[in-house]
Amino acid sequence: MIDSFAVYLSQKGRSENTIKTYCGVIHTFSSWLETKDKNLHELTQQNVQEYIDFLESEKRSVSTINKIFNTINTFAKSQDRIEITENIKRSKIKIDYVAPDFLTEEEVSALLKKAKADASKRNTAIVFALLYTGVRVSELCLLNRDDIKLNHKSQTGQMVVRNEQENERIIPLSKELVHKLHEYLTSRNDEHEALFVSNYQKRIAARTVQHMLKEEYGVYPHKLRHTFCYDLVRKGVDLSIVAQLSGHSDVNVTRQYLQAIEDIVS
Repeated sequence: MIDSFAVYLSQKGRSENTIKTYCGVIHTFSSWLETKDKNLHELTQQNVQEYIDFLESEKRSVSTINKIFNTINTFAKSQDRIEITENIKRSKIKIDYVAPDFLTEEEVSALLKKAKADASKRNTAIVFALLYTGVRVSELCLLNRDDIKLNHKSQTGQMVVRNEQENERIIPLSKELVHKLHEYLTSRNDEHEALFVSNYQKRIAARTVQHMLKEEYGVYPHKLRHTFCYDLVRKGVDLSIVAQLSGHSDVNVTRQYLQAIEDIVS
């Protein structure tokens, strides 16, 4: 089951380190279950609750318990058994703050300069799209041409973004992104519905995007997402709007960027 979980995570575009960490969490959980004469194959909601209670009794940090629970929740999704993580009670203690990792203004400038010089209009458009919309790499790969509305003359546009839960949000596009997307789309001579396609004319995969960004630009997609959120908060955009644009279901996640700014100022 853990091997199949690794495959599931890989298909979702998770990095090798993330896959290793997630599988490690589930392996530890499985070992704990065995001490209780239980196993992953017959996992119940009560088992999950008992494990969370055990972690709290061991005085594990709230952030650690939340990460473990989120991993178990992802595991449950991979098994189509999301009900086993519903209504699990956890400590109400404030979650430990972890500053998001984002690019500095100098790093953004250097990244954009390199992206503009890239011979691949697709790669350039991907960098601009991730940086100026804050979409997750999985959401980027799900985008179709029809999800993009561009008015090249007025240099305005919008993007309809869908996540894996099929929730939608609309993100306005910057002039620079409109220009880069227009350049990329007009260079295409295929009729594939996907906004971004691979060199083999198939919908681009998350791992392909991750590999390209790492090899060509030395950056990971999520860092560009963090940069997008941080920049909006830094400019004074209301947290609820930032949460809506970035697809955060909990505004407290967005609030971390405000804390990051306060840390820099102090």
